[in-house]
Amino acid sequence: SGKDGHNEDMGKDGRGGPSTAETQEPVAAQAPVNDDIVRNPGQPAFSKTVTNKGRAYFEVPVTEHDPVLGNKDAPVTVVEFADFQCGYCKALHRNLKKVKDKYAPTGKVRFVFKHWPLNNSCNPIMKGTQHKDACKAVAAADCLLQQSNELFWAYHDELFENGHQLNDATLTEAAKKVGLKDVAKWDACRKEIEADFALPDVERKRGGFANHDKKLGEDIRAGRFARIAGTPRMYVQGHLVPGVVASEVLDYYLSEAIKRAENGESTTAPAAAAKAESKHGMVQIAAKTEGGKAYWIDAYEASLDGEGRALSKQGVQPAEVSWFEAKKACEGAGKRMCTEAEWIGACSGELAVDDNKDGDPTNDEVEGNLYPYGAFYLAGTCNDDGDKKSRAVPTGTLTGCRTPTGIYDMAGNLAEWTGATEDKGILSGADFRWGAKADCLNRQDRFGLGYRNTTTGFRCCADEAVAPKSDAAIKAVVEAGEGDPAPGFSVEMADGKKVSEKDLKGRVTIVSFFASWCGPCRRELPQLDTFYREHKAKGLRVLAIGVDTDRKVAQTFAESLKLAYDVAYDEDAVSHGAFGVRGMPTTFLIDRDGIIRKRLVGINAGKVEDFQKLALDLLAKK
Repeated sequence: SGKDGHNEDMGKDGRGGPSTAETQEPVAAQAPVNDDIVRNPGQPAFSKTVTNKGRAYFEVPVTEHDPVLGNKDAPVTVVEFADFQCGYCKALHRNLKKVKDKYAPTGKVRFVFKHWPLNNSCNPIMKGTQHKDACKAVAAADCLLQQSNELFWAYHDELFENGHQLNDATLTEAAKKVGLKDVAKWDACRKEIEADFALPDVERKRGGFANHDKKLGEDIRAGRFARIAGTPRMYVQGHLVPGVVASEVLDYYLSEAIKRAENGESTTAPAAAAKAESKHGMVQIAAKTEGGKAYWIDAYEASLDGEGRALSKQGVQPAEVSWFEAKKACEGAGKRMCTEAEWIGACSGELAVDDNKDGDPTNDEVEGNLYPYGAFYLAGTCNDDGDKKSRAVPTGTLTGCRTPTGIYDMAGNLAEWTGATEDKGILSGADFRWGAKADCLNRQDRFGLGYRNTTTGFRCCADEAVAPKSDAAIKAVVEAGEGDPAPGFSVEMADGKKVSEKDLKGRVTIVSFFASWCGPCRRELPQLDTFYREHKAKGLRVLAIGVDTDRKVAQTFAESLKLAYDVAYDEDAVSHGAFGVRGMPTTFLIDRDGIIRKRLVGINAGKVEDFQKLALDLLAKK
């Protein structure tokens, strides 16, 4: 099995997600693009579906000015939009290099590079200058391209390996290193192109910057139409693949694309339906575990009945629970928690093999389909475009979001708890915010098993189909909101003292959740400390709760900030789940009666000011 090399806020395994720490360099908002273009014959095909990473499907134009690695008439095309000074682009370049070396010589894949510099001087879509040397690198690379396609690719590799320093001297040194002979011609070319970058903004936006660099002009127009919103961005046979992607996944995409091209099949077609036995809201899966034993799995994400038992039923709201709650609900229904291997096997259609023997079946070669509905991501098929939806949809609502055997919503909607025992507990599949990263091999192990909010769900497995004990689903409320009593919890401070919701009554209290890997938390906790020191004499109490699965890591992080208020730890994230925290930092203002008066997510200056003002108002009341 395989996965990409993301390292965002959720999932220390490296799977990327919808968090504050991105794995691409972001750009400013673009001007509106007309999506209602009437395409003429021969114009590239595209999808009107635009994710927060770009257009979901776009057959990027490949022109005579583009460098091509491999057979120019290859049946499979990979187009990369990148910035030579982008660190994430460098990481993707290294992964791409492995598959380029494997597939370019076969004549079956062509690799195309397009510029997307994060610098307004040569990219008028940008509103600022994020990478000061990016435009110089564009000019230098394209002037080499004008001399030789081979020189460009060698230079391309050299620039990515030295992208932290791309001044005139290093650009020239790199050009000579890859074999440039006519330095004078190259220098003159660079100066002409860089002169275009100095044109007035209006002229550049009209394409004036392309007077001496046709390729750059074509690249910017294509990227703008594709709605490129950061780098790197890649299209594999027209399918958007954002961020840093592992070589194993790239290899999977290319092998699948080649296979389909050779068979005359479309990469946008869903997987063919398969025969499967279905009973009591469950589907039988044959031999998708290492033991080769058939098992049954819920066809729908589980809801809860009136007794808190798991219920697999179409058209109801799935339950948003912790692993502990999921296990209890499955057992109450006469079923069991699915193992991660069972869940992946049902989703991908193949046994997930731990090829590298590291205990993780998702970080090496890909077996089966990457998505439940097929090999490639199809935007809009599942509830996974989190920039448009903010909650899970009722089970089985999106009829295209199903495996060939008839199992629904295994990509997007809710991340699902798997693992038969506590030491095997993991979140599989990813929730509605993850876009193309919501696939059969996504897993998150950053949070403890008590973690629950509007993104976490489950489904059950069994050795035989089990009839439901009740057909009535209830709505499980997980989010502690304003006006609600503080939920029950118990956490432990460094000195061993326990703190629970009972200890909050009688004082105005701020409760904030943090983790060592949360970048904004590093800014929010000291802000809270300043506020606490100023107002603790008025009776203010602050309690920060660390939810790292390794308590020592959270404690070291908190101690480094020298906080004056109480800090407690919850490795299982049970308190985190009780409050229904979605992301961090999330902070709650609780009055003397133990009632939540304000829920604050993030550290927006205006919202923090309002939060603190309300806290002062509560402190002033006796």
